[in-house]
Amino acid sequence: MNMKKYSFLIFFALVFYTASAVRPADTVSSDSTKAWTFKSLNMLAFNQIAFLNWASGGESSLSSKISTEYDLQYKKDRFTFDHNGKIAFGLVGYIDKRVEKTDDLFDLLWAVSHKTGKNWHITGLLTFKSQFANGYKYPDDSTKISTFLAPGYINISVGLNFKPEEEFHVYMSPLAGKLTMVLDQNLANSGAYGVKKAVADSSGNILVPGENLLSELGVKLLTSYKKKVMKNIDLRSTLSLYNNYTDYVKSNRWNIDVDWDTRIVFTINKLFSSVLYFHLKYDDNTLISEYEVIDGIKTLVSQGPRLQLKESFGLSLSYKI
Repeated sequence: MNMKKYSFLIFFALVFYTASAVRPADTVSSDSTKAWTFKSLNMLAFNQIAFLNWASGGESSLSSKISTEYDLQYKKDRFTFDHNGKIAFGLVGYIDKRVEKTDDLFDLLWAVSHKTGKNWHITGLLTFKSQFANGYKYPDDSTKISTFLAPGYINISVGLNFKPEEEFHVYMSPLAGKLTMVLDQNLANSGAYGVKKAVADSSGNILVPGENLLSELGVKLLTSYKKKVMKNIDLRSTLSLYNNYTDYVKSNRWNIDVDWDTRIVFTINKLFSSVLYFHLKYDDNTLISEYEVIDGIKTLVSQGPRLQLKESFGLSLSYKI
C-alpha cells in the first residue's frame, strides 16, 4: 500500500474522530429516545407480460423488484446524527428461462453535524455504495462487468451544510476523499472503473496484477430535496457532484462526476403506490463500450465515459413506517 492510500485512511479516521468530538456532553438523558425518528418506504413490484401467436412479436416475461428507503435521525440540542439507506434488487425472467438483473443497489449514508448558526452546520459525511450480485451486459451473460465491491465506492468528507429547512440542504466540502474498490481481480486487471490495469507480456501473461483501489481527493457538493407536492404525491431528489483536483492527469482535473437520482411516489391507497424513478450518472473513470455489427461480426467501435441513465415507472405494493 503506497503513501497515498495510507493518507486516505488517516484522513478517514481524523474526520470521524473530529466530527464525533463536537457532540455535546448532555445529549444522553433519560428521555433520549424521544430524540430519535425513523421513517421508511418499502415496496414490492411485479410485472407480467404474456404472448401467444402474437403476429407483431414479443417475449413473455415476469419481473419483480423489492426496494426500501429509510431515514434514521437522532437530534438533540446542536448535535444531529443521520443515517439513511437505499436498497433495491430486481429480476426479470423470460419464457426461455433466461433471467436478467434489472436493479441492484445498496447506497448508505452516515452524517454527524454540529449546528454553528441559524442554518449552518459543520458536518462529517460517510457514504458507501455497491451492489449485491454479478452484472452482465445483456444479452451476453457470460462476460461479467460488475459484482459485489467491483465497483464499491467509499466517500468521506468534512464540510459545511446549509439547511434552511428540514426538507432541503446543500452540503459543501473542499476535503472529500473518494475510494473506488475493484476487488474482482479480472476486472481490476482490465482497468475497470479507473483502477490501474495489469501489465502483461506480448502473450497476454500477467506480469503485474491490476490494482484494486483508486484513491482520490477533491471537492464534493451534495444537495437533497424532499417535498410533499400534493396530498398523495411525494418527491425526493438527491444530486451529488464530485471533482478530483488531485488527478495525476492534469487535463482531467476539471472533470466532474455526477450522480443524480429522483423518485416521485403517487400514493393510491394504503397498499398501492405508483413510482416514477430516474437515475442519471456520469463518471469519467467508468468507460462504456459501444459495438456495431460489421460484416456480421460484433465489433468494438469506441470506448469512453458516457452519460448513464436509468428510468422506471410501475405499480407497487407499498408499506410506510
